[in-house]
Amino acid sequence: MDTGRPLLSFIKSSLPKMRDPEPLLERLQGLGVEDLEDLSYLQESDLLSVLRPIEARKLLSLLKKTIDYSSETASSPRSTSSSSMDITPRRLSDNSWHFKFQIPWQKIPSEIIRKLEKGNRPTKSERLEIIRLIVSEILTACPTPGKKHISEIARKMTKAYPGAFTDVIEGEIVGSGYDSITKQMVSRVDNLKRGNTLLSLKRQVISSSEGEDSPTQKRRLDTYGCINWQPTRLPPDETPESQKHAQEELKKMWTERCCDSKAIENMMRATFFTQRKDIISGTETSDLTKEWPYLFETTGMKTHFKELIGVDMEDKNMANKCARVISFLKSGDKTGKMETIFREMETSSKNVADVNVAVFLPLLLKYFNEEEEQMFYKVDQTTLPSEVDCAGLPRNSTLAAENFMLSVDQTIVNGHIRIFSDAVMLMFGSYYCMNISYPAAQASTLEFLQRCLFKINPDKGSKVERNATKRTLAVSPKVLTLITRIADYEWRE
Repeated sequence: MDTGRPLLSFIKSSLPKMRDPEPLLERLQGLGVEDLEDLSYLQESDLLSVLRPIEARKLLSLLKKTIDYSSETASSPRSTSSSSMDITPRRLSDNSWHFKFQIPWQKIPSEIIRKLEKGNRPTKSERLEIIRLIVSEILTACPTPGKKHISEIARKMTKAYPGAFTDVIEGEIVGSGYDSITKQMVSRVDNLKRGNTLLSLKRQVISSSEGEDSPTQKRRLDTYGCINWQPTRLPPDETPESQKHAQEELKKMWTERCCDSKAIENMMRATFFTQRKDIISGTETSDLTKEWPYLFETTGMKTHFKELIGVDMEDKNMANKCARVISFLKSGDKTGKMETIFREMETSSKNVADVNVAVFLPLLLKYFNEEEEQMFYKVDQTTLPSEVDCAGLPRNSTLAAENFMLSVDQTIVNGHIRIFSDAVMLMFGSYYCMNISYPAAQASTLEFLQRCLFKINPDKGSKVERNATKRTLAVSPKVLTLITRIADYEWRE
């Protein structure tokens, strides 16, 4: 869970004229500061290596005021006795009130508190009751809270009861870990103020660093989720000449159909710098297939993806993850819109693991009501890659298909994929390795794959193509809802 953002917000509110707060943030984290409460142990001497004396005193002075206010308004978070003192927060005019806000746990019904203390997730009605009570208290403290304020309060809630509120799937924290509770509280605030100052409130509540990415340019410029998007220097002992030699060797290996995956992996890793340079410069996909043919093969794509993202693309538990999601979708398909796919599953001759992976994507597309036609195409089994018209083909059942092809920028880059899980990895990996935004028509499905299967969980920014009329959020509300529902379903099971 990201603890750096609240610290950064506190630093910016305390020292608004500071141009670059990162050195101070690094210093605090180096001292062992993990959250806002740890700041109370700071001394002026701890900060003098990165701050001037007056700046250090200003920061500590505001910190002292924050602590003094907290001690005035503090009450036992779990006290539910009728004799408990009900302390109502004062309305605060400064922009750091959210750091001082005391969550009114004493107002939450005792049976819900007992469930939270056991680490159990509240039911939907209990969660809404918690949100109703806390938002009421928030509006008492500040009549027009912004999203950054609500996000900090959601962080405190999740830290107090991680088992009950954390957004998690397959043991992996999604986004910041508290995006869903933030989203619900923002919606509650918005609904309570609707019809009053709707436009100004929405601007305050929804505004955040998300969606502020620079406009799309002609060059391939998408760094979302990457840890090594544009290497700054060649690997040790490598030169432009050695890179060119290795590239030519890879082409030769491709021509000779080399099956030494370890050698391919090592050479793809060694030439990663030059591959990224060619991709970022905007080299046409058709040219990339000639210059880096292994980039679109399973071994080469996995190697490039690991260097770029820091995540191993191949997940041995993929089939199990797919099965768990399918189980939830089957239990919740009240309208029958997925019935045809479930019938195909029952009559398929493939093994269970292959079936689960093959229907996973079509089921997600159905769930999110997204366009399938732009993801799956059908051609005759004898069709050659060069004969495929990528511009307008009908959809095919992934269970019925025997072979798969991968198209990038309307160019067939791999026409001989035999396993659907490999096809999924290559398709998804292409969005990152080729710096391509998710199309809006499949945005939720692809983000769910990103967070559930491939464990890429940035808590800011977005990989969805920009829409001038629609604000892009860090985590899709649809994806958050599905993750929450799956977690609740598995907890009940």
